[in-house]
Amino acid sequence: MEVRGPKSRQRHEMASRWRHEMASRWRHLSRFPIPDSRFPIPDISLPSGKYSLMKLLIPIVLLFSSMIVSCSDSGSEDKPTEKSTELFESRFSALDLQDAPLKLIPYPQEVTWSRKKTKISSLSIINPDELNENMTKALKDMARQKQLTLTPDGSSEIALRHNTDFPDEAYHLSVSGKKILIESSSEKGSFYALQTLSQLIESKEGSSRVQNCDINDFPVHQIRGFMLDVGRNFQSMASLKKQLSIMARYKLNVFHWHLTDRPAWRIESHIYPELTAAENHRSSRDPGKFYTYDDIRELIDYAKQRSIQIIPEIDMPGHSDSFVTSMGVQMGSEKGMDILENILKEFFSEISADLCPIIHLGSDEVRIPDPDKFISRMVGICESYDRQVMIWNPGLKAHPKVIRQTWQSKHLEAQGYTEIDSWDNYTNNGEAMIQVAKLFFKPIGYKSQNKVIGAIQCLWPDVNLDNESDAFVINPHYPVLLTHAWACWTSDILKPHDDYLTLLPENGTAAAKYFEAFEHFLLDHKNRFFSRESFPYHLQSDKFWKVALGNNDTQYADLDWKIAKGNTLIFKDRFKQGGYFPEARPGQVAYAETTIESETDKEIEVQIGFETPLRANRVYSGIPENGSWDANGGEIWINGEELKGPKWENPGWKPLKTSGWGSKIDQEIPWAYEELYWTRKPVLIRLKKGTNVIRLMAPYNNEYQNWMITFIPLN
Repeated sequence: MEVRGPKSRQRHEMASRWRHEMASRWRHLSRFPIPDSRFPIPDISLPSGKYSLMKLLIPIVLLFSSMIVSCSDSGSEDKPTEKSTELFESRFSALDLQDAPLKLIPYPQEVTWSRKKTKISSLSIINPDELNENMTKALKDMARQKQLTLTPDGSSEIALRHNTDFPDEAYHLSVSGKKILIESSSEKGSFYALQTLSQLIESKEGSSRVQNCDINDFPVHQIRGFMLDVGRNFQSMASLKKQLSIMARYKLNVFHWHLTDRPAWRIESHIYPELTAAENHRSSRDPGKFYTYDDIRELIDYAKQRSIQIIPEIDMPGHSDSFVTSMGVQMGSEKGMDILENILKEFFSEISADLCPIIHLGSDEVRIPDPDKFISRMVGICESYDRQVMIWNPGLKAHPKVIRQTWQSKHLEAQGYTEIDSWDNYTNNGEAMIQVAKLFFKPIGYKSQNKVIGAIQCLWPDVNLDNESDAFVINPHYPVLLTHAWACWTSDILKPHDDYLTLLPENGTAAAKYFEAFEHFLLDHKNRFFSRESFPYHLQSDKFWKVALGNNDTQYADLDWKIAKGNTLIFKDRFKQGGYFPEARPGQVAYAETTIESETDKEIEVQIGFETPLRANRVYSGIPENGSWDANGGEIWINGEELKGPKWENPGWKPLKTSGWGSKIDQEIPWAYEELYWTRKPVLIRLKKGTNVIRLMAPYNNEYQNWMITFIPLN
């Protein structure tokens, strides 16, 4: 028996009513100045054929979604404050997510669940001769990952059919008993359907079952990307391929490969081999390591097999210390521009336009004598080799057809250019518990008035690393990446609240219920697919506190409390985006209290942190002394007894600077694991039977402090 919820029925009823008007509006909104088919525009003509509903759902879901829910959602005894009752809108409801028998990330645009799960041990391909090499390999990879054999007489049958009714990346997936059907108009659509199918298969006790369902799905945003900087810290080909494979599983389709920066130049050069010479790289940053053109072609091919486009970045004219050391000239000089022109021509002769249709030229954080001449010349060279150009925004001013990748909110002026959203999308600046909610609630292109075509999540391991894997350990990489993939593909948040940049939604609101439902998706994937990886996220919608602002001489009984929520409480963040006490001044103190109920006397593991430092920088309050928790003087009490801090490996270490960017000396000190709460061994605390009172206090000492506390019971 199939189950179709009321919201799903509403979508089908609206399809007939809105089909002509919505198709027209979608065609109008889909136009943006990207050449040919590098990021193809869906052809949303009036639909026909058996599965033409897909073309109807795209404009309806995007423009007149019937799945809008507001904070008037009843069923909770908690009363939200007046501030939190501003309308929150999402494409689905919390109940839709809660009722899903399997937690798919990203969530499909249209899904009808069955109550059945079918045992599956092997697959037979109905039409193997119709599959190209890439799809055959993708199907074999999926079968191998799920421990299924491919055989002519398998326990289940799978058919992949070409259907021109579907937009480029869209697909239809039907799992009914022992029959699996995939329909799409492109290799990409079929590949994404296989990724969904893989998530639908569960293995327990040596047996596998596949969830029966019917899915019509498509991405809302064309650019769904991840950027990794290898100029500062090199990543091996094996490490890069691992990240591409994980990206593919979650339908991300762009890898932004930041190949050059101040410490090192990572691209082979036949003309200027000195660019990759170890003596011209920073001695602490993998000197002499670079990618040959064969490596670059190999990685591009590996990505292409997984429906991922690689966008290389050759950063210019700033971030160029290794270039200056190698060549003896600045990039912005006449001689420097001549050299860069030769470098670009060599790169384009080695890496053809079909492999690399888009090139990123950086262009940010630099002042040069003639910026207009520089950017015009470099963009012109790229375009003469049939390459679309991307640059950072803010950055040098280029002509309107150059794609901007926006990284600062103050540069969101309406200029009419095509834009990719990377504002607030830096994993290395994120606090593990807060960054997930921030990305989940911030719509792609939030507050932009330009033509936003998607978003790229960025990871900048600026500080020296001991090991390449540390980039994905000292940052909350995987929970953030999965949240980003959901936001780019599903794009279900229609109206957010600015408070959610630093705070969780207040209890009793639709936003709170919706986020809690999403958390269970994230944690399900943590348990199913990332059990051997660093995945620093824990359920926090069920954690409640009372918090208050006072001074060192304020009496506890005189504090004016407010309700707070989460594993991490931000009182005031460094970027001045909010927090519970955004108007506080240095010298004040934040207090927090919560309770834990226990049925017996026992010990539990807890992760504890105060200031979470930004991993792109070495400017923060430093490491506490042994026996202390916080370099700023924060303290913790369990049932009235002070909990002493741990023994630190580098007790009392302080950075050389207290504001701005980290010093060169501090930048070369790797992040030791004992500094971050999610990389340290959890603390054991003793609970008594009954109610246990947890109290924390955190002084606010300077405007550059990330003023927060973290307390996470793990069991």
